[in-house]
Amino acid sequence: MNSVVTLISDYGHSSQYTAALKGKIATLLPSANVIDLCHHIEPFDVTAAAFFLKQVYANFPDGTWHFICVDTSFSLHKQLLIVEYSSQFFVGADNGIFSLLFDELPSQVFRIQESFYKQNDLFPEKNVFPLVLQRYLEQKSFDGFAVSSSIKGIKKSLQPTIEENGINGTVLLIDGYQNAITNISKDIFEKVRAGRNFTVFYKRKHTIKKISTHYHENDEGDELMLFNENGYLEIAMYRGKSSQLLGLRQGAGIVIEFEN
Repeated sequence: MNSVVTLISDYGHSSQYTAALKGKIATLLPSANVIDLCHHIEPFDVTAAAFFLKQVYANFPDGTWHFICVDTSFSLHKQLLIVEYSSQFFVGADNGIFSLLFDELPSQVFRIQESFYKQNDLFPEKNVFPLVLQRYLEQKSFDGFAVSSSIKGIKKSLQPTIEENGINGTVLLIDGYQNAITNISKDIFEKVRAGRNFTVFYKRKHTIKKISTHYHENDEGDELMLFNENGYLEIAMYRGKSSQLLGLRQGAGIVIEFEN
């Protein structure tokens, strides 16, 4: 039976883990359409994985299964979960990612039963996730391998800190163009801004005081700020690598001050 399966991991480029996982999926689900989202998440960085997946999953069709292959240790997190949300399915460890991925905690949460795998399994992404999907497609239910549960791993929200005259945000991802994508959404920015002038501070003395609508508005090599397709603030550089040249890294702070 056809199914769309996406993979997001911290395996790195040309990893044997990715190859092994795809091999198992091809064996159990030969007609599955497997799509690589990203394999360059920093090791164990569930915040970056959640932010990446949050920006893309709505583009996939109903019934898509997302395998979240980041920080999946059962002995550490005690639960492997299947979360049904917006007619899609998300499989991963209860490591806090599900509290970051959705705006509110989902109600359709299922714990994969321990009898379905070995508790000391070092590679549940390969040995459990495809098998779970195979079983679900065969019987169209979680009977016999998953039971109702709840999300217990809770992490700090992806939302920035909001003050009366400012916003404190964070760079959560560096994309393939070396643009720095922050957790500051356009909706939050405009709500706090309330029509006021602003200054964006990053890397101490670097500032931006205007919003661009296209990457090519500035001269080549000049930094700019815009809201990307998903509505998040980016610091970019026209035909330049802003993250590399400006010293912006994942986790860097971004401060926006509004005129009082």
